[in-house]
Amino acid sequence: CTTDQAIEIIKKNINNLNEWKEIYGFIPKKFKKTKTLKKSGIAGFFAASLELTKEGLIRIMQKKNFDKLLIKERK
Repeated sequence: CTTDQAIEIIKKNINNLNEWKEIYGFIPKKFKKTKTLKKSGIAGFFAASLELTKEGLIRIMQKKNFDKLLIKERK
């Protein structure tokens, strides 16, 4: 999953981000089929989350190292 694809998916779902949601849930099913695709999907969404945080659209949270990455709309 490319960063641009992930940005579009997050932006389409931004209205559903009132509460903290795990970014893994937004990754398309086709990127969950193999370990390599899963890594690609996670990397794309992580990069997209950083970019959208930089733009001020969302917030990112991780409670501890190697824990789930959560995103939420910035209001």
